[in-house]
Amino acid sequence: MKTIRFLFSPVFMGILFFVFAAAMAIATFIENDFGSSASYGLVYNTRWFELIMVLLAANLTGQLIIHKLFRKNKLPVALFHLSFLLMITGAGITRYTGWEGTIHIREGETENACYSNDNYLSIRVKDNKGEIVAEDTRLLNISSLSSRKHSRTINDGNEDYELILSDFIPNAAESIKDSPDGDPVVSLLVTREIGRGVQLILRRGESQSLFDFTIGFESPEETDVKIWLDSGNFLIKSKYGLSMRSMMSDETAVSDPGMEMSLKLMQVIIVRDLRIVPRALSPAGEIIPAAADPEQQNTGQNALVFDLSGGNETKTVYVWDRQEEYFSVASIRMGGNEFEISYGSGIKKLPFELRLNDFILERYPGSASPSGYKSDVTVTDTEKGTEKPSQIFMNNILKYRGFRFYQSSFDQDEKGTVLSVNHDMAGMMVTYTGYGLLFLFIILSLVIRSSSFRNIEPSAWSSSLRRGAITLFFILIVSGLSPSFSQNFIPDKESSDELGKILVQDQKGRTKPLFALSNDILRKVARENKFEGNTSMQVFLGLFLDFANWQDVPLIKVSNKDLQKSLGINNNLAAFSDLVDMRGRGAYKLAEQVDAVYQKSPGERDKKDKEIMKVDERVNIVYMIYRGNFLKMFPLKDGTRNWGSPDEAIKTAMSREDSAYLHNIIPLLAEALQSGNNAAVRQLTESVLDYQERFAGYNLPSDLKIQAEVVYYRMGIFERLFPFYAGTGLIMLIILIANLISGRKNIALLIRLLTWLLLTGFLLHTFGLGLRWYISGHSPMSNGYESMIFISWVTLLAGFIFNRKSVFTLPATAVLAGLTLLVAHMSFMDPEITSLVPVLQSYWLTLHVSVITGSYGFLGLGAIIGIINLILISLSGTGNRERISDTVDELTVINFKTLTLGLYFLTIGTFLGAIWANESWGRYWGWDPKETWSLITIIIYAFVTHSRQIQGFKDIYSFNILSLFSFSSVLMTYFGVNYYLSGLHSYAGGDPAPVPAFVYIVLFILISLSITAYLKYKGWKKHA
Repeated sequence: MKTIRFLFSPVFMGILFFVFAAAMAIATFIENDFGSSASYGLVYNTRWFELIMVLLAANLTGQLIIHKLFRKNKLPVALFHLSFLLMITGAGITRYTGWEGTIHIREGETENACYSNDNYLSIRVKDNKGEIVAEDTRLLNISSLSSRKHSRTINDGNEDYELILSDFIPNAAESIKDSPDGDPVVSLLVTREIGRGVQLILRRGESQSLFDFTIGFESPEETDVKIWLDSGNFLIKSKYGLSMRSMMSDETAVSDPGMEMSLKLMQVIIVRDLRIVPRALSPAGEIIPAAADPEQQNTGQNALVFDLSGGNETKTVYVWDRQEEYFSVASIRMGGNEFEISYGSGIKKLPFELRLNDFILERYPGSASPSGYKSDVTVTDTEKGTEKPSQIFMNNILKYRGFRFYQSSFDQDEKGTVLSVNHDMAGMMVTYTGYGLLFLFIILSLVIRSSSFRNIEPSAWSSSLRRGAITLFFILIVSGLSPSFSQNFIPDKESSDELGKILVQDQKGRTKPLFALSNDILRKVARENKFEGNTSMQVFLGLFLDFANWQDVPLIKVSNKDLQKSLGINNNLAAFSDLVDMRGRGAYKLAEQVDAVYQKSPGERDKKDKEIMKVDERVNIVYMIYRGNFLKMFPLKDGTRNWGSPDEAIKTAMSREDSAYLHNIIPLLAEALQSGNNAAVRQLTESVLDYQERFAGYNLPSDLKIQAEVVYYRMGIFERLFPFYAGTGLIMLIILIANLISGRKNIALLIRLLTWLLLTGFLLHTFGLGLRWYISGHSPMSNGYESMIFISWVTLLAGFIFNRKSVFTLPATAVLAGLTLLVAHMSFMDPEITSLVPVLQSYWLTLHVSVITGSYGFLGLGAIIGIINLILISLSGTGNRERISDTVDELTVINFKTLTLGLYFLTIGTFLGAIWANESWGRYWGWDPKETWSLITIIIYAFVTHSRQIQGFKDIYSFNILSLFSFSSVLMTYFGVNYYLSGLHSYAGGDPAPVPAFVYIVLFILISLSITAYLKYKGWKKHA
C-alpha cells in the first residue's frame, strides 16, 4: 500500500520530473557532439525513456482519483491532468503506428513510393539460379554511441547463416586493402596546383570527372587521363601529355600526348595544372572503411562492418551508409548463395500516385535566396477513381487519405522536388485534443474565482518572515570616447540624409534605403551607429567620395590587444592605411596571417585568429565602399530583378539617354555634396528614385516605408532605452529599499513620476516594435535580436500588470528589460532587418514565437523577485523584521502568480510551435534541442509551482531560490540552444558566441547571496 501511495505522490512526481528533464538535457548534448541518431539511440527511442512517460501518466491518473479531481470545483485541474494524459497517449500512438518519410519526384514523372526516415537492415539470399530463397528486414537505427551487439540468423532452406554487426565507423573514408578475392583498384590524390587534394578511388571499368578533367581506370569512355593494368603492372597516359617526378630520387620524365608510362607509388604525375599522386595500386584489392578525422575531412558517410558466418566459413562485408543515398547494398557469396545486405531507408508503397507537373522557385530580387518554392502536383487514385490537382508549398500541405505531404526541398537544377510524407492521423488527433484541453484549463484557471491561481495566499508556504522590502540586481554600462580626427570632406548632414532615401539592393537581395545599409556597414566596421558625431551616411559618403583622406581615419574596430600590437596601433581603432598600403604597391599587412588562419581547422583557432578574420572582413567592407560595390542603386535591364552599380547598369542600358544618365549621376551627386547645394541633392535623389520605380520590375517600398526605415535607424530607440530602463529602475529600487528600511512614507509623488517616465519609455518601445514590423513586413521575432527586444517589451509589460499588487515589480522589470536590451546589442547579435526564409512565413510561427518569448518576460520577473526576496532575507534584522516579513510574503505570492503565468504562456507557446512544425514539415515533435529544452523548462517550472506540496520544499526560501535558479533553464533554452547547440532553431553560424566574463561573476554573486540568505533564514526560524 505504501508503494502505491508513493507511486501517486507529489514526491514521486518531482523525482520523475527531475529524471525526465535530466535525460532530455543530456540527450541534447549527445546530439550536439555525436548527431541526432546517437541521441535517439541512447535516450529518445529507449524503453526506459518510455517507462518514465508511462510512470508520469500513472502518477497523473492516481492523483486524479486520490484527490477526486472530477468534482465540479476541481474541473480545471482535472482538465490539466487529462490533457497531459492525452498528449502522452498521442505520443505513444504516433510512436507505434505513425511513420514519416520522403518522396523525390522529377518534373513530368510519377511516383507511388516513398522512403522512410527510419533505417532498416535487410538480408536477401539468392541461390545459384538467382531466385530469392530467404529474406529478412528489420528496423535498425544505429549511431557512433549505439551498442554494437546486433545479430541476425537466416536460413536458406538447408543451413543457418548468422550475420553479426562487428563495428560501426562514423565519418568513414575509403581505403584499399589487398585481398586474394579482390578486384583491381587504384587510389589517387588529385589536386590543382592551388587547392586541397581530393582522394579518388577507381575500380576497374570506372571513371570520374574532377577539376574539369576525366580520369578512368580501364573505363569504356574516352578520358583525359587513362590508367590500365597490364601483366601486373600499372600504366598511365594522357591525351595532353604528362610529366612524372620520383619522390625518392627526384628524377623527372616527360611523355608526349598518348604515350604510356609506368605508374608506381611515390610518384607525382602532372597533367597541365593537375597533380596526381598514387596512394594505392592493387591488382587484387577491396575497398574497406577507415575512420577519418572530422576536423580534417567530412566524408558524409558511415560504414557498418558485418561478419557473415555459415558452416565453417566466415567473411567480412562492408555496408556504406551515405548521406546522399536512401540505402546502400553490399553483396557477398557464401555456400553457393549470394547474400545481399542493405542498410538504409525502407520503401513504403502509397495507395495512389503523385505526378510532378511543375516545380516553381521564386527568389528575392538580386539574391540567390529563395523567397518561396512550390510543387504543382496531381494525385491519381485508381482505387477511388479520382484525379486531384494540388499545389504544395511551405506551410501549405497536401492531405489525402490520411497522408500529409509537405514541401521539404528541391533539386539543384530546380527540376525536381523533395516532399516530406507523414502518416499519423490518429496520433495527431489525440495529441491535438490534449493541446485543446490544456489551453481550456489555462483559460479556466485564470477566470474561475476558486482556482489556486486566484486564491493563493502566503499561508501556502511555511514561513517565519512576515514583511519586507525590495532591492536590486544590475549591471552598469560605461562607454569611452573615440579619438578625434580630421579629414578634408565631411558631407553635409541634411544632404547625406536626403541621399539616404535612395534605395539599394543589399547582399541578401532586400531592397532598402541607403541610410539603412550605411548603418549596417558602420556597425559592422566600427561597432558604432555614429562616428565622432557623424551619421553613418556621412561616413559612408566620405569613404566613397574622398577615400584618399578617409583611409587615414582610424575607423576599423580591432578588439584583440595582441593584434593591436602587431599592427602598431595604440587603441582599438585602425585606419585602412594602417592595414593596406594603397599609396604604394597595395601590400596588405594581414595577408599572411589571414591565409594561415583559414588553413587552420575551426577548433584550432584562438581569440586572435578569430579577431583576424573579423578585421579582415571589416577591411574588405571598407574596400568595397571605395570600389562602389555597395551602390547597387539601378535595376539591370537583363531580364532579371537584380540591381547593380552605375557601371554595371550601363552595360544593360537600353538607350543613350539612360547611358548618359547612369554615367553622370555619381559625379553630379558628388559635385552637389561638395558644394553644399542641398536643392540639387534633393532633385538628383528624386531622379534616382524615379529611375528605380520605372525599371525595377517589382513593387518597391513606398515613400512612407522608406521614410519609416530612415526614422527607425536615426532614432535608435532600443539602443537608447536600455540605459534608460536600467537607470530609472535602479533609482526606483534604491528609493523603495531606503524607504522600507527607514519606514518613511513620503515618496509617493516621486515614485509616480518615475512610473510615468517608464511608461513613456514603454510606449516608445512599443512604437519601435511596430515600426520594425511595418518596415520588415513580418512580426519582429524572426531572429535573436528581434526576440530579445520583444522579450524586453513583455518583461516591462509584466511589471505594469503586477504594479498594483506591489510597487516593487515595475522597477524590477525595468532593470531586467534594460539588461535584456543590453544583451540584444552585444556583438554576437545582428540588428539588421532581413527578409524571411519560406518556412518562417507562417501565422502559426508568429503566434508561437510571440507567446513563448512573452513567457520569458514573466519567468524573468520571477527570477528578479526571487533575488529581491533573498536580498531582503539577508538584510533583515530585529528592527525591520516585521516589515520585511510582510513584504517577502507579498512578493512571494506575486512571484507564484508571475511564474504561473509564465508557465502557462511557455506551455501554450511550445505546443503552438508543435502545431507550426506539423503544418510546416510534418512532425509536431521531433526532439530538436530547442523544443526539447522548452519541454525541460516546462517541467522545471511545473516542479517549482508544485514545490509547496513537496516535503522539503514547502518554505518561502525554497520557493524563491527555485524561482531564481530555474531561470537558468530559460537561458539555456534561448542562448544555449540558439548559440551553442546545433539544431533547426540555432541563430548561430560558425563558432559559438563567447560566454561573457560577467556571467561567471554574476553566478558567483548569486550563489553567495543564496548561501547568506539561507544562513540568515535558519536564524530566523530559530526565533520564529
